[in-house]
Amino acid sequence: MVSNQNDCWSSKNHTQILETTNKHLWRFIQKNSAVTSAEEVFLSLTNVSKSNLQKLTYIYFILDEEVEEFINITAPSILKRLSKTSLTEHKVLRGNVKGKINWSKTISERNAYGGDPSIFVCSQRSSVFDLPENRLLLYLLRRIMYICNSLTNPDIERDATNLEELKKKDKWINKVFQIGLKTKILLKNPFIRKIGEMHDITQKTIVQAEKVRGQMYSQLAKVAQGYYFMNNNPVSYLDTVLKGKTLEPLNKDTLYEIAVLFKLIEVIIENGWVEKRIGLIGGNSTLVSRFMFGQKEMKVYFQGIPNEFKLNSKYGSLMNTYGLSDSLRRPDLVLEVKNGNKRNFYIIEVKRSDKRTYLVDGAYKLFGYLKDFETVKNTDNNIYGLLVGWANIMDQVDFSDNEVYISSWGNLGNIFGYIIQNES
Repeated sequence: MVSNQNDCWSSKNHTQILETTNKHLWRFIQKNSAVTSAEEVFLSLTNVSKSNLQKLTYIYFILDEEVEEFINITAPSILKRLSKTSLTEHKVLRGNVKGKINWSKTISERNAYGGDPSIFVCSQRSSVFDLPENRLLLYLLRRIMYICNSLTNPDIERDATNLEELKKKDKWINKVFQIGLKTKILLKNPFIRKIGEMHDITQKTIVQAEKVRGQMYSQLAKVAQGYYFMNNNPVSYLDTVLKGKTLEPLNKDTLYEIAVLFKLIEVIIENGWVEKRIGLIGGNSTLVSRFMFGQKEMKVYFQGIPNEFKLNSKYGSLMNTYGLSDSLRRPDLVLEVKNGNKRNFYIIEVKRSDKRTYLVDGAYKLFGYLKDFETVKNTDNNIYGLLVGWANIMDQVDFSDNEVYISSWGNLGNIFGYIIQNES
């Protein structure tokens, strides 16, 4: 979808769309998004796959303000004044005296070696940093580093200049890069080598850190408690954090696309379909939702296409032959409805515009998709198209079984209702 030079949205329209989508935005994790607040959050997390649930918890844990403060302030402060204990050691020395001489042990040692006067036993004090609270610090730093790497994929290899550039951008992925880079620097601190490893985190360890004198160790315990909660109760953790914030698309066109997606999902649910699988928008799969109604199945794709389309593209192989493209164009949304051996596909093109020329371009783009995938059509399969603009469209009240539908945002609920009721 192409952005318009003359934006058809007022700031009020933008706010209204955000309010409409807020309760579903927890599904949205595309990298081109920023953290925003949410007044209402949809908490149906039980149908999210284990891998997607983990990814969601990782994102919101790293984006937590307390984690950012931990990496920026708490951990550096602790490493500057690392808690330690003193250990007194007795060393047997010949000639060179270092430390305080322990005469009683010296005499005993000399007698054991036949009265050798060159032997001295000296008391020396050393600092030990391998304490439970410091192990907890190291454990958290390594887990945060692991999470940042898992979310950003490549290793965090960015210099200070890049870090300053990242700070200027609002994308959540840049914030993850920043935290990952800073964590990597902290892990290079020489004191880290003096701390033993902790293989798991327990409530006992957290309580021990909380009791250590100093505010910074209390902050360490607080972040550790958040990690423990996230790791052991991911659904409850998301239930808590998603009430305060979610991710918002930075691009208005993307926001409108997912607003249309969420409107479709709401209408499907209102008509009695049960959501069996929830995918993440921006996750590893373009299949973002799967519904059941008796024996009927419905799938919703966002910026992706079903396998039938991939195997039956009319123009894909032609484009590839001339070296123009080795990937297929993807509609904004595809709705697939399966009833026994029969399938209906609805290709949905979204155009955030009220300008006639842009809407006409969107219609011809939709016609192109229908032509490209027309070989999918047979006695069991059928394909329909739907163009969704913003406004300036003659909305229809009565619908008939057409190959192509066109709708404004204001009439979208009616068109979706007609389609879903026909499929139910």
